[in-house]
Amino acid sequence: DGDNMSELAHLCQARVEKLYNDEATVANVSKLIKKVGSQCGPDDCFVFYYAGHGANLPDQDGDEDDGRDEAFCLVDQHGQTSPQCWLRDDDFAELVTSSVHSNTNVLIVADCCHSGTVADVNKPIWEGYRVMSMSGCKDTQTSGDTGQGGIFTHSLLIAIDQFKTRQVRTCSVGELYDETLKVDNAVFKSAQDISLQARPDKGILWPLMPRGQYV
Repeated sequence: DGDNMSELAHLCQARVEKLYNDEATVANVSKLIKKVGSQCGPDDCFVFYYAGHGANLPDQDGDEDDGRDEAFCLVDQHGQTSPQCWLRDDDFAELVTSSVHSNTNVLIVADCCHSGTVADVNKPIWEGYRVMSMSGCKDTQTSGDTGQGGIFTHSLLIAIDQFKTRQVRTCSVGELYDETLKVDNAVFKSAQDISLQARPDKGILWPLMPRGQYV
């Protein structure tokens, strides 16, 4: 999944930074978000893509209706994972908003379990930002796999390819989300509900639409 998204981004001449597997500690992820965020200016789009494990944790600050926070299951310095080294949604939202200026569009794409509100875009900390979060499933669900990657990522990439075939040059994140749902329903027929959160609206343009040939 990560390689496929990286290839797409390179085709779009986007600046790409990557962390894989044992590299994905909270310290490394935080450092890279701060680095990339500092390089984004007005009208740029900061994109955070995550493919991996996601989980629920007991809510710490009473902001979750279901009493559960969502989290990215990162690893410690030894490559081991446990709740002590996971990146909680509250901390992730604080990290991104403190690293990326509010005049930069923010797009979170999360292909993992329990990811529906993993960016917490409805929290007051996002006030003044244009942010959208597309994720593989609802908070209570798990994200399925094709055997060669996540169903959500595959549906997303097929949707982009279909737009290219129809010579669609630009689309909003909301429009791509709708097309991704159609692909999932037609091709994979998965039980998961690919989810979208947006603040203040769904009008952010999808930033990764390749101009040349894309297969």
